[in-house]
Amino acid sequence: MKYLILLTFTLPWLSFEQATTSTSLAGKWVEVSTRTDTLTFETVDTKCYLILGRATKSCYGLYSYNLQSENKISLSWSYSSIDGAKEYYFKQSGDFIEIEEFYCMKVGGKKLTFKRLK
Repeated sequence: MKYLILLTFTLPWLSFEQATTSTSLAGKWVEVSTRTDTLTFETVDTKCYLILGRATKSCYGLYSYNLQSENKISLSWSYSSIDGAKEYYFKQSGDFIEIEEFYCMKVGGKKLTFKRLK
């Protein structure tokens, strides 16, 4: 009986997927198909930042971010006082991130894959 109680409480915990946090994102990530775009996640005090690096030197910049539930990230471009935060698809699986394209005013929901640099 005590083993049944133990399994009842530990089984859900073992199957729980680890939540993405700003700490688990810290560091630099590179887009896997072209290897020219990078994302760098940093936390300063309690504020979370995403730095977009691009080889073309266009559409790069600093974004503040908040992780939302249900595979979403809220991004706000730091150089714009007009645009508010917008939500995009976002999922981390180990050393890979899948994120909806959010830069260069492209719309269409294309998902990009980034890999953590060691």
